[in-house]
Amino acid sequence: MLKYALIGHGRRGAAHLATAAALKDTFEIVAVCDAHRESAEAGAAKLGVPAYTDVRRLIDEMAPEVCDVVVPAQLHHIVSCYLSRRGISHNVETGLAPTLGLMDMMIADAAENGVKLQTSENFPFVPVEQFVCKLINEDIIGRVHKSYRLFSTTGYHGLAAIRCRMNATPIAVSSIGHSMPVVPYVDRAKRDFRSENLEFYAVDFDNGGIGIAMVGNKNGCLGRNHLVGFETCGERGTIITNGNQGASGGETVNVCTDEDIAQRAGKAQTYAFQREYSASGAMQRIFVELPASLGGTVEWCNPYRHTDIPENGISLATMLDGIANAVREGTQPLWTGEMGRADQGMVIAAHRSARVNRQPVPLPLAADPAEEDAFDRDFEQRFGAHPREDIEKALAVNFKAR
Repeated sequence: MLKYALIGHGRRGAAHLATAAALKDTFEIVAVCDAHRESAEAGAAKLGVPAYTDVRRLIDEMAPEVCDVVVPAQLHHIVSCYLSRRGISHNVETGLAPTLGLMDMMIADAAENGVKLQTSENFPFVPVEQFVCKLINEDIIGRVHKSYRLFSTTGYHGLAAIRCRMNATPIAVSSIGHSMPVVPYVDRAKRDFRSENLEFYAVDFDNGGIGIAMVGNKNGCLGRNHLVGFETCGERGTIITNGNQGASGGETVNVCTDEDIAQRAGKAQTYAFQREYSASGAMQRIFVELPASLGGTVEWCNPYRHTDIPENGISLATMLDGIANAVREGTQPLWTGEMGRADQGMVIAAHRSARVNRQPVPLPLAADPAEEDAFDRDFEQRFGAHPREDIEKALAVNFKAR
């Protein structure tokens, strides 16, 4: 087992901690760290481990082999670079960092110090997404040329999933952006909103395919339509699922047999995804029953079916096992820092496109000095330390209780 420490025990961090605790053959949890002492102590008390508010003291005293970084996104690079310089591999929540330059800094520090850096992009590892990619890879719907998705929030998750479904490299992004004022409110995730944003991305891929994604921070608030959806179109059929990470049920693959093409004017038959559970309620597999000419039964088996990890925890368990396996075996993480940069790069490219009258922005992107300087000024004004020039000073500021 690897010695694991959580850094950041907030809403999302608590889910990471519970999942790591369920991976009993993978991790020995040795500590919980958070800037707020009460939060650190609450997390640590669940497992009977020490609580810390200073990440440097945590590293000095507990010497973890893997850290799980679930702090606010503007602090990701501070913690990541510090851990790399201390020789500790780590998993970092999404988005990897707010700017390209910060992500480049994180990736370079990890490589220079020989540690593993993983972006915790769990959406492509949601069970339904794993099953969808299996259907695509087994050519059930034919070669995929387009994928489009409506989602309520956080564009990089959807773009990561589209990239997996397309199995290709994005080469350009065009975008439309819009913002409108709303009555101030706090959503269920305790996030403050005074405006509502809408972004519409069109992503061109090097295989000639296109991905379309619409994202906005409606969050089911203010009476907005809850409609979300995810559709991927191949030469023979279509896969339809829900667009949100946590939603499940109602997924279908709609695909034509040769007979459907010849005798039914190309009208596809609908085949529903099915789930099988154990007597205790643990998911065993997702499968679909297709005609023999289309491959018969296709299934995805849950590698955690013998544990008590629920369906909505499987993707995070996969990510945490991914960084553990990379450390033990000397291999690449499941979702590398470079992959996290590519996801966030598409979002940044979309923002740039919206500013230049929706013109396509080529990928991959280079860091923009103006964007980097704007982040640095805002960070220094907020925290009283430069975010790059002195990592340890910034770390001390960020992790004192406030």
